[in-house]
Amino acid sequence: MFEIFKAYQFNSKKAKEYGFVENQGVWTHSSTILQGDFHMMVTVEDGDLSFQVYDQETGDLYPQVHMASMRGTFVGSVREACLEVLYDIRKACFDVQEFLCPQTKRIMTRVQEKYENQLEYLWEKSPDTAILRHENNQKWYAVLMKISWDKLEKGREGLVEAVNLKHDQVSDLLVKKGIYPAFHMNKRYWISVPLDDSLSDEEMLELIEKSWNLTLKK
Repeated sequence: MFEIFKAYQFNSKKAKEYGFVENQGVWTHSSTILQGDFHMMVTVEDGDLSFQVYDQETGDLYPQVHMASMRGTFVGSVREACLEVLYDIRKACFDVQEFLCPQTKRIMTRVQEKYENQLEYLWEKSPDTAILRHENNQKWYAVLMKISWDKLEKGREGLVEAVNLKHDQVSDLLVKKGIYPAFHMNKRYWISVPLDDSLSDEEMLELIEKSWNLTLKK
């Protein structure tokens, strides 16, 4: 669950307004979940977030929520309730860390607000790569990467943030400046677009909406 906070930074001022309480540098927030059956305590220390869940009736710790081996329906519902709280805390109390390209922050902020999907950093070996996906079918509609320019344009130096998007007219788009064959994905169906203002924000958002629609079906 904690991967949803990667690339986000704790804002203590916002957290205080949200209801967090600070004690010797440790911020805590308490809430109930699942109609009051459980108590959730969220802690932020040195920018790192953790949480524990307790049975409201007995006061006992409910560690199953953190145990990957526990896959039952009930523990799944507890995890979903916790995740809902965490997403709300992230939205209210955390700021997006600075991206390499200014356009990246503008686009990712608008996309996450519009589609209510969050960037997910899934791979330890690729810590700068994140996905956006549908909640209902789990299909990706965008892959955000920080890569060498050379991966898109041979001989060009430096790093750039780019997003992979699905499209049904790839060959037609590739003649347009600022759109490249997809890096590390099926080049027949996907494109790579640098977030370096080569395309306007509105053009980027239109391409993302197209990808979102193409991946919507189950």
